[in-house]
Amino acid sequence: MGIVAGLTATAVAVLVFLFSINQGFKTPESAQCYKGKVYVSNVGNLPPDAKDGDGYIALVSKDGKILNDKFITGLNAPKGITFCSGKLFITDIDRVVVADPERGRILKGVPIKGAKFLNDAACYRGKVFVSDTQTNSIYTVDSENYSVKLYIKSHKLEGPNGLAFTKDGKLIVASWGGGKLIEVDGGIKVLASGFENLDGVAISKDGTIFFSDFSAGKIYAYKDGRVFTVAQGLTSPADIGYCRGELLVPEFLMNDVKVMKVKL
Repeated sequence: MGIVAGLTATAVAVLVFLFSINQGFKTPESAQCYKGKVYVSNVGNLPPDAKDGDGYIALVSKDGKILNDKFITGLNAPKGITFCSGKLFITDIDRVVVADPERGRILKGVPIKGAKFLNDAACYRGKVFVSDTQTNSIYTVDSENYSVKLYIKSHKLEGPNGLAFTKDGKLIVASWGGGKLIEVDGGIKVLASGFENLDGVAISKDGTIFFSDFSAGKIYAYKDGRVFTVAQGLTSPADIGYCRGELLVPEFLMNDVKVMKVKL
């Protein structure tokens, strides 16, 4: 399919295309796995900040079979999804929607005051971190009592999009506006720069950081201070997910999700 770039022997990882899931999606933004199943957020009709009620979460088996294309409905433009304390957390423009990942039932809507474009979500130690790309902010939502706090707000984030945590608790941020891979750990540190519009971040079991460049149609891997191109020729790779040795790549404008084997 011309999308995977096998590199040199010095590369930290190689991606091998397995298959595409191309049914049941309408502008898929995030693909993440939980208990052997894949959850895909669908923005629905564009623009991605319209409160039009046509967004939904699709449920897919690990081998690509659509289990329920409208597993959770009643959303506006859902983007980042994560699992925390046994619950599914979904960013939806200016609120975080909490749902039961087993039954697909919405439990609660948590408004984020001042938020304009909530994007990705990541869980760490009982808190859900959510990025607001338009206000250069990252918030936390307590997974039990749903209290909201501003974690960081800085122009140095340059449009924070994708979020993921390393094993030692460092928050990795993909900068949409600045085209930078950023580490937040008491301060803001640029790990790599010079990209176009970074979207998703996923971290493998060995600590390799994968991140997608939506506009360039590429996926990169970062480890030990080095960056490698591990996939190219994509159209619009959005919020990628890592699941048991495989990378899940939503193609936002193509209405499909590509599944790639990660060979470390």
